[in-house]
Amino acid sequence: MAGIHKKPRSQAFRDVLGFSLRHWARQPWRLAAVALLALLSAVADVLTPMYAGRLVDAVASGAPSDQTAVQAALTAFWLLVALGVAGTLLRQGAFLNSLPFALNMMRGMANESFLRVQRLSSDWHANNFAGSTVRKVTRGMWAVDLLNDTLLTALLPSVVMLVGATVVLGVNWPLMGLVVGLGAALYIAVTLTLMLKLVAPAARLSNAWDTRMGGALADAVGCNAVVKAFGAEAREEARLKRVIDKWRARTLRAWRRITFNGSIQGLMMTGLQTAMMGASLYLWMTGRASVGDITFAMTMFFVLKGYLREVGMDLRNLQRSVNDME
Repeated sequence: MAGIHKKPRSQAFRDVLGFSLRHWARQPWRLAAVALLALLSAVADVLTPMYAGRLVDAVASGAPSDQTAVQAALTAFWLLVALGVAGTLLRQGAFLNSLPFALNMMRGMANESFLRVQRLSSDWHANNFAGSTVRKVTRGMWAVDLLNDTLLTALLPSVVMLVGATVVLGVNWPLMGLVVGLGAALYIAVTLTLMLKLVAPAARLSNAWDTRMGGALADAVGCNAVVKAFGAEAREEARLKRVIDKWRARTLRAWRRITFNGSIQGLMMTGLQTAMMGASLYLWMTGRASVGDITFAMTMFFVLKGYLREVGMDLRNLQRSVNDME
């Protein structure tokens, strides 16, 4: 347990990502399919606010008898429908390809872990609880699925969305692009710093005690006949209670830090919303933005808000999966 606590966080991330990359290299085509489909779904989300703004401009620019305005509105409408359908199908395609991709990795991990554990010396097996060993293997297997989903179908599209939103808004209004770019960069930087410096140490210790508790419980149940033979039920219950109490204290500290991190993210999101709304009103008051442009900017913010909120959750999931796998 001490080795887990003292290992540098950066080294843990490097080890886990290097391990994952070696397994990814065994399925290059499946990896490429998941990444490409996820990226294309993000592109569809980037373009959606643009055509929402064009739809509003077309409706506001003329009466229903104006065929040019009607045609522009219908074009924007059908493009919005097409982008919505395309984004949904692309995301489903990414998830469908990620299922066998993750399961193949988990199967390989299970086989290789059992092969290595089985070949360890008898002394090692005599001095390590079987329940804890099984718990470590299963935690690592399921952490792979979370890691793959976080990196390939969550963080990768989010990065594309953030960059795309900054570029699209910046091309139309440099001020808006600057606000979004700086706001998103600050949000991610603060979230990442809090995750590494505040949440990760507590989560790693919580996971270590969760593994110890699961292993102690499994071994206590598995060795129940021996415990009964020596009349040591009370001593075994007291031992397990100490482990569970320690697990509770470590887990409560980790959960409190995660909640604090979420509160900081919520405040930063409110700040970004205020900055974008203020910039939109300024552009409208100075005659550099139409009603459709304001709709475009606000729709882009709502899409961006969803991605930023997911980035915060994705970074927490990444930290959790790395802690489980290390």
